[in-house]
Amino acid sequence: MNMRFFNAGIKKELWEFQQILFWLPVILASLAILLPVIQYLLIEDYQRQNIIDFFTRNGEQILAGHRANEIRQMAFVTMSGLFTPFIITSFIVQLYYFTTCLFDERRDLSIYFWRSLPVSDASTIGFKLLTGALVIPAIFMLAATATLLVFVILGLLATLVLQVGYDVSLWSLWASIGLISNLAKVWLNLLPYLVWLLPIYTWLMLASMLARKAPFLWAVLPVTILLLAEVLVVQYFDLSSYMFLPVFAEYFAITPELIEHSWSSARDVSMAPFNVLLDKVSLGGTVLAAGFLYSAYWLRVNRSYT
Repeated sequence: MNMRFFNAGIKKELWEFQQILFWLPVILASLAILLPVIQYLLIEDYQRQNIIDFFTRNGEQILAGHRANEIRQMAFVTMSGLFTPFIITSFIVQLYYFTTCLFDERRDLSIYFWRSLPVSDASTIGFKLLTGALVIPAIFMLAATATLLVFVILGLLATLVLQVGYDVSLWSLWASIGLISNLAKVWLNLLPYLVWLLPIYTWLMLASMLARKAPFLWAVLPVTILLLAEVLVVQYFDLSSYMFLPVFAEYFAITPELIEHSWSSARDVSMAPFNVLLDKVSLGGTVLAAGFLYSAYWLRVNRSYT
């Protein structure tokens, strides 16, 4: 598979969602930048002056009282907080994309056009999975990265103003926050996040392939019915334990115990989120995802669309 073919496949998948994938990140980034700026502009003059006086009196002492490692960890937490709303929004878009990606092409019969092209069904399924699982969150993370860079520029300007106007040097802060390394660690979390949620992505693709109407209901109802049926059976026959409910809860729940374990086992606190996500990845979930994906592929190859 050459790079030109790969790029064409990804662009084809993004074509129908280009408005959403452009405007949503832009709106999020604009809100993330404008709201703090507007809030700062709306505060009273004496409050603004108090902020400046605080850094004038205590800025250098605060930095001197914290080690570089602590400053870097605080910067990572702040950076992660900035990325969180972008990741949550991208997850919602992912759910919509996977629910409709194989349904819409059957509904409008465009599948006949796409299948007339020299692209195999396996390649099409692979492009859809790669687009929804990796490309869509990467687009939102790029928007978050651009937002971060805007804040970095504003922070550098504020540091320059404090240096020139108030003789307060905060330049050592920039040497301690580890901007590039922290940003790389935030992006690194995307890989275990992708693998962890792979069963959801592939199940939605299978539901999108199965559904004749309302693919979201096809995705939700079977799982809901399965869990409710298990509860009724266990309660009616007075059984001692559940089978499916604990599996669902254990796979998707991020418990305080898991966070504490990952936090304590990480040499660097900034690697704790990566460890949490990595602990959620399981062989069983990956095998199940592979089964869902193959089922969606088989149906696309063998199903009649008339």
